[in-house]
Amino acid sequence: MPIIDLTSTAYNENSYDFWNNELENCKIILFEIEKAILAITIGNHKSYTLDTGQGSQTVSRLDLPALQEQKTNLLCVINDLELKLGIRHICKRVVPLW
Repeated sequence: MPIIDLTSTAYNENSYDFWNNELENCKIILFEIEKAILAITIGNHKSYTLDTGQGSQTVSRLDLPALQEQKTNLLCVINDLELKLGIRHICKRVVPLW
């Protein structure tokens, strides 16, 4: 009996499903980071525990620059994944009388 079932849907995942799952995971992590930033800056919390479903991490006010950098990186990854999946198209903004 093989350890990996070759008929499993997880093993035979197509590339669209893979990248779509990656996108959803990035959005979950981004949401948790934004909650942590808001809890630390606006709330009276000295620390906040991030729970991404894969693990937990406690962050404090000293970690805000790293959280902001991670948020920026995640936004770039999300944008790239959405473009790759064809969810978002590049748009141009038109400003009247400019």
